[in-house]
Amino acid sequence: MRRIKFLFAFCCVFAVYASSAVEITGTVPVNVTADTAAAAKARAFNSAQRDVIATELRPYANVEQLNAAIKQSSDDELSDIISSSSVAGERASDTTYTANISFVIDGDAAKSWMEKYSVVNSLPSSNATAVVAPENYVVAVATLYNPIYDWAALNAVARTAGVDIATKNVIGSRVSFVVSDMDASKLSRTLRDNGWRVVRDASGIKISR
Repeated sequence: MRRIKFLFAFCCVFAVYASSAVEITGTVPVNVTADTAAAAKARAFNSAQRDVIATELRPYANVEQLNAAIKQSSDDELSDIISSSSVAGERASDTTYTANISFVIDGDAAKSWMEKYSVVNSLPSSNATAVVAPENYVVAVATLYNPIYDWAALNAVARTAGVDIATKNVIGSRVSFVVSDMDASKLSRTLRDNGWRVVRDASGIKISR
């Protein structure tokens, strides 16, 4: 009879560079028992990989959609969004495998995978380009500390103000978009009334919580 034990503790590092791919790192301590050490190791890697993806992408995606996508994906498909892995503290017996397994998630590959499964997400892309405001528009840059929640909140404020947000772009924790000149003051005022920090200067509007 197979017995499987998992001991999970997660830590993450989220590194973003405007012109390079996002890398997200997660580590899982595992203790897995199966019929053989080899089977335990394979199961540990596959399960740890799924848990790292679920945990580390959670802040940047619709969680229900993310979990459904992970469930639908094969182990090989999920491996395609892992750029590297490493192992520390490895121990194995005839039927047990124990280690600390670390995975690095490739941000661009993860974003493509989420889009394939229609997972709403705010994960930045290294292919992003700067937003340029057309005539009679200004660029607004919002710093989002909780990307999914803050972006939804910002859009709710914009709807309350009757302001249309257009042409958005995500680089790291910042979302850039454009608003018309006549709506800029209205949006700024409504954001301030709802607890946002807003600074307007010659370069445009800077928004943060």
